Amino acid sequence: MNNRGQSLITFVLLLPLLVLFIAFLIDSALSIVEKSKLEGIIYNNMKIALDKDIHDSDVIISAVKKNMDIDVSVITSSDDIRINAKSTKKSIFGNLLNLSYYNLEVNYCGSYINKKINKNCG
Repeated sequence: MNNRGQSLITFVLLLPLLVLFIAFLIDSALSIVEKSKLEGIIYNNMKIALDKDIHDSDVIISAVKKNMDIDVSVITSSDDIRINAKSTKKSIFGNLLNLSYYNLEVNYCGSYINKKINKNCG
């Protein structure tokens, strides 16, 4: 018996699922890279603000926006600082996955007293 025809039909039926899975993996990887960049920028600016004891939120926001066009909010007090950054990453395969943008959000808190930075503080 010849099974070549059955294998070909199975491959043709599974090929669209394989393409969708690969497209999802590529988009997910690109969004993870973008979030990692966003976290690095926020972390570095938080570290600079804590080390130089910068309490002016406008200065911190302009420093963050210099590196990347994102939506940033900064709340400072005499003891702590909170930075919330939001960004959207356009999906490459959005039409295939029915998802045109990935929403990325990063929250960092820091203490001016002990110079510690906490990720995902809410």
